[in-house]
Amino acid sequence: MRTSVLNRQFLRRLALMGICMLGSCPACLAGDNADSAWSSFRNGGTSTAEGTYPQAWSASSGIAWQKELDGYGQSSPVVFGQNVFVSTVIGPQKNECCLTCYDIATGDAAWSFRHAASTTAPSNYSASRAAPTPLVDAAAVYAFFEGGDVFAVGHDGKMIWHRSLTSDYGKFENNHGLGGSPAQTDDMVVINVEHRGPSYLLALNKKSGDTVWKTERPSGSSWTSPIVANTPKGMQVIVSSGGAVTAYDPANGSEVWTLGGLAGNSVPSPVYADSRLYVGARVPEFGSTQEAAQSNLCLQLNPSEGTEHQVLWRASKAFCDYASPVVNGDCVYYLNNVGVLYCLNAQTGDVHYTERLGTTCWATPVVSGNLTYFFGKDGTTQVVRTGPSFEKVSTNLLWDPMNPPKPETYTEAEGSAYERGAGDGSASTSQESPGQPQSAGSAEAGAARRSGRGAGMLAAITKGDANGDGIITEQELPAEFREMLPRIDLNGDKSLDAAELKAMEESFRRRREGSRDSARDPIVYGVAAVNGTFLVRTGTRLYCIRETK
Repeated sequence: MRTSVLNRQFLRRLALMGICMLGSCPACLAGDNADSAWSSFRNGGTSTAEGTYPQAWSASSGIAWQKELDGYGQSSPVVFGQNVFVSTVIGPQKNECCLTCYDIATGDAAWSFRHAASTTAPSNYSASRAAPTPLVDAAAVYAFFEGGDVFAVGHDGKMIWHRSLTSDYGKFENNHGLGGSPAQTDDMVVINVEHRGPSYLLALNKKSGDTVWKTERPSGSSWTSPIVANTPKGMQVIVSSGGAVTAYDPANGSEVWTLGGLAGNSVPSPVYADSRLYVGARVPEFGSTQEAAQSNLCLQLNPSEGTEHQVLWRASKAFCDYASPVVNGDCVYYLNNVGVLYCLNAQTGDVHYTERLGTTCWATPVVSGNLTYFFGKDGTTQVVRTGPSFEKVSTNLLWDPMNPPKPETYTEAEGSAYERGAGDGSASTSQESPGQPQSAGSAEAGAARRSGRGAGMLAAITKGDANGDGIITEQELPAEFREMLPRIDLNGDKSLDAAELKAMEESFRRRREGSRDSARDPIVYGVAAVNGTFLVRTGTRLYCIRETK
């Protein structure tokens, strides 16, 4: 139970930050460690850190410590007090779920929790590997893995409870795994499970792991994460995915409002600030930049009595991709997949500037004071001062680009049959060491895999051809591909013929060319920020950046 002192501290922090924070904000959850918590993915959705942080570092200066991790992971670190928590999967078939606690001062491991995975699959670049970011509060760390396992682990490293969502509600049917991170209220863990099978938004009791409520969601592929926002109408769980953004009542999971007609919003997650919700969207498969820009928008929540939301503006050309939007003062930032930064007026959507950063970001930027930190996947971090004109403060390197650190113990498994073109999701267990030269036979196999990716997608689509006539109607199209239909149905007859399927296959193959090479570690996946310290994680390594004396 919160004390009146902590309540006053919470309200004071809200006023200082100038935004309506989430129910899962660090001040609520951390108690006496209020200034030492980064409690969830994007710190509850705001990606905002209080305090002063380093503006310059390099591979030889400013890195307090770095640690090789067990296994591989794509999640962000989370922090509570003096402890940093990182999730990974271990083994060629993601055999074990792992959660490790490190001391933020020294990098020493305090404990490592491991548990056999309920569902296994090859540990390689073509599917998620410990992608959902854990949650932490004063009682425990809560970790969700794409194999369906959910754990509550005490701060002593001992398991409190375990749930297998695949055992309870069915196997996840998704060729590339799940990546959405859970959100939290004071007493619930909220998980969005979207895949080809029956999809749902789920709330679990933090103390027991029991289901509090379960709400049906549209089926499809999604990597977005829900947020818990303290809106003018009270707390709401908000999900942006699959062509719509929808708010739910955290008390019972019932729908409060929804806005449809969007495209490409199944990767970036929304951000809530000052009663406004900023929705991010990427260029959808086979879609256009103009279509994507219209789905990058700002909603005013509860603008008037009897109205739940109002579209304040839609972007004219800005869109994002892997990284979610962030708000810093009067500016909102969107970053696309080739490193082009769009700075917009947060209230009007007018474009302040467009600038090429020169690095692709898979991690969402971090906001601190009047600075925004863009952590590139290649270890390059650009620090930009907030304002209507572009001002770069510094460019920093986490490692020597001519000699990037290779995984020391992790071995990548061979790809899935879907990647090779079979489309059934079965897997091979043969091994390949990352970073090692390929043999001629291996290179030929790699070329075959690259050309087969479009065929794999085609096989997944044509699997629904119930009458075998070679034409896929809207009803026969698998759920995860239905959003694409208007963009690939060239003659507008709401079905796909052989020519349209062939054009789609070729386009998909071109878009995925080189994806294997661009997805090899080291890759910066996520960042946490507390007390002037950045915790940056790649697939196999954790870095601590802070001012050194």
